[in-house]
Amino acid sequence: METPTKRETWAWSFYDFANSSYGALMVTLLFPVFYRDFIAGGTGRADFLWGSIVSVSIILAALASPIIGAVADRAKNKKEFLIILTILAVLGTGSFFFAPKLGLLWTSIIFIATNFAYTASAVIYDSFLQDVATRHTKGRVSGIGWGLGYVGGLIATVLFYPLFSGGFAGDNLPKYLLTYPSVALFFLIFALPAFIWLKSHRHLCTHPLGPLQSIKTAITSLIQTIKNWRKYKNVLLFLLTFYLLSDGLNTIFFFTSIYATTTLGLSLSKVALVFIIVQLVGVPATIVSGKLTDKYGAKPVLVWSIIGWIISVALLLTKPEFGMLIAIGVLIGMVVGSSQAPARALLSKLIPEDKTCEFFGFNGLASKVSASLGPVIFGAISWATASQRWALASVLVFFIGSLFVLRFVKEPR
Repeated sequence: METPTKRETWAWSFYDFANSSYGALMVTLLFPVFYRDFIAGGTGRADFLWGSIVSVSIILAALASPIIGAVADRAKNKKEFLIILTILAVLGTGSFFFAPKLGLLWTSIIFIATNFAYTASAVIYDSFLQDVATRHTKGRVSGIGWGLGYVGGLIATVLFYPLFSGGFAGDNLPKYLLTYPSVALFFLIFALPAFIWLKSHRHLCTHPLGPLQSIKTAITSLIQTIKNWRKYKNVLLFLLTFYLLSDGLNTIFFFTSIYATTTLGLSLSKVALVFIIVQLVGVPATIVSGKLTDKYGAKPVLVWSIIGWIISVALLLTKPEFGMLIAIGVLIGMVVGSSQAPARALLSKLIPEDKTCEFFGFNGLASKVSASLGPVIFGAISWATASQRWALASVLVFFIGSLFVLRFVKEPR
């Protein structure tokens, strides 16, 4: 293991800065509302359609993640996987400029492919934490990555606000649609440092295998890991914790803007303002959580973050006024990064060093299979009951479940 340079560490962190433009605007703020109200017709059925295509894209990424991760462990340079998946996500994002002409079916198919590439790229990106940080700095480096991610999402939101603030009705539609190629360009430009300077320092093989042989070896390794599950019991308990946590988080991320504009009756510009506040608070909160993780451990930080999510969702169920929603946004900003960065750091502590990508792939499988359930459950409940509040209440089950399982995870000192 070579000592990572500061340039590599910052190049890795800036990838979070880059892809958060997609996470902020495509996943959380803009595209869910645009798809539901413009592409899918804005009915209760539209919630189910949105949840369904989100779930399909995540299931595909979940099924691919262990194979991608295990093959990347044996690749000469796993960065190649990161570059290919990122470019696919960038191209898909830019293509939504043509969404009104593409119609419901093709827009849905392109979103599935785009979100698959974005989600799968995160598996490889997360696995690079082993390459750019030492065991004693993983919490801090992971926190810096998440913090820069919120900076990237914030800058992208503010930068493109003039394009989308007027909504997509009437004559403002052409200007609104420019947001999507703008996000794609932002993503690509700031991912370049990772493309150029990031290095793979850990390899299982001195002589890289060919593609077909790599896949065969990867599948064999995965089957062997499953057979020896008792040996990795602590890791699998953590994955179950993250399984439940990710289900709640992804449901919140994909439906927050829809809930705010539909149930709470807010304009897109007001939702954007709350979202900006979340990111402003999230930047320092995530960096602080990284330092607390290195000092006190990831598990206690994660416990308090999940409790914060439970409180936030409970308050959203009360249909708060705009002023109260800003306060909730501050609380969410405090816990959104501190529930993900410590989880990533804890997983990197638990996994065997020779199975880095493979277990990050398992994490991708567990968390993303779960995340595929949350959105479709939200959509189904919303459609069946004609109430998004009942749908949002289902998220509490996942957060409470993750808090319970986390009790049994043992964190290495």
